[in-house]
Amino acid sequence: MNDLYDAAVALVVAGLSVGFTMIWLRHLSRLHRQRMDELLALREALHDDLLGTLVRHQHTLAQLGLVSMDWRGSWYGSPVFTRMGPPIPAIVHGAAVPGARGERRFDDRVLCQSFQFDDISLDFRIGLKGLRGERHLFALQAAGVLFAMLQGALAARQLALVAAVSQRARVGVFLQHDMRNLAQWVQLVAEDFAGAEDDQTLMARARRLRSNAPLAANRAERMAQALLNPTWQASLSAPLAPLEEHEPDMLDLDEHVRQAGLLHQVAIELEGGAWLQWDGAALATVLDNVLGNVSNLSRQRQVAAHCRVVVVDEESHIAVHFETPHLPLEIALDKLFEPWASSGAVNRGLGMYQARKQAQLAGGELSAERLGKGLRVTLRLPCKNS
Repeated sequence: MNDLYDAAVALVVAGLSVGFTMIWLRHLSRLHRQRMDELLALREALHDDLLGTLVRHQHTLAQLGLVSMDWRGSWYGSPVFTRMGPPIPAIVHGAAVPGARGERRFDDRVLCQSFQFDDISLDFRIGLKGLRGERHLFALQAAGVLFAMLQGALAARQLALVAAVSQRARVGVFLQHDMRNLAQWVQLVAEDFAGAEDDQTLMARARRLRSNAPLAANRAERMAQALLNPTWQASLSAPLAPLEEHEPDMLDLDEHVRQAGLLHQVAIELEGGAWLQWDGAALATVLDNVLGNVSNLSRQRQVAAHCRVVVVDEESHIAVHFETPHLPLEIALDKLFEPWASSGAVNRGLGMYQARKQAQLAGGELSAERLGKGLRVTLRLPCKNS
């Protein structure tokens, strides 16, 4: 009978022990999950300031069992070394374990991860010495998650850098084209003044320059803005992203066409007219490239720079036709909007590509067709935007 009583007591004690153990493990798992949530909440901060975030949140890491941590390496060319918590004496950075024939070896007391990118080279170590049982297992899990977060943050930083460099290069290519256009305008003005043979002609051309100065200054300012800040949406540069939502400008098409003609010294024969509720930067890009091409080709062939502009209401669209039948087309029509296609050694064939892209992002369309020996370029806009 006593044996049965002792066995029952032993079973009750064992059951209570198992129950308390389960309750304790459940408490530990909940606590660990809360701390893991705190760790995961650091992802955005790691993207902004990886090394600084680790130092500022070392208490959170210590609660997860990652009491000892250090890293060393190169951060964008600068040597770095940081230790948090007690030193990790078992294995020294870069040192070989005795008897391992020069190879590194890490046991479950020291975890190591190396990260290698173009400008970043870091070796991380986490010491787990002294941890036992479930605390050791939780710390292993936390270390694995932390290493994955570090890998993701560093990879995202590298991708962001590559994207920024690519964007800067893309803007630079189109800015070079725009700067060439502005330089050609300066050359045109210089030749204009150099050819003035009397004071009356000189004054007439000076008045024309004064009327063109605001437009030229506006284009130069936009290019300067894009050079200083490549993420800025330069209206005369490559459209890098859809234009921001904003109320379209109300534009007097007649006035914009005539002003662009004066700027490029192209005689405009205008038929029809309209007020357009459209993007002014896109219209400026189209006019600069279309009329700029007329001006350059006319000067090269030593003929009068002339363009007939016809505005037509097509019910669902408003079409603006730029007609130059007297200027022979020296490039295949299907290559007119192709980037890098060109009929000359200087022109790199970006202007019309750029103008068409900018028009499309603003909700319009730019197309071309043959007309006589030359060309008709058409800007077509939906009536709802005009």
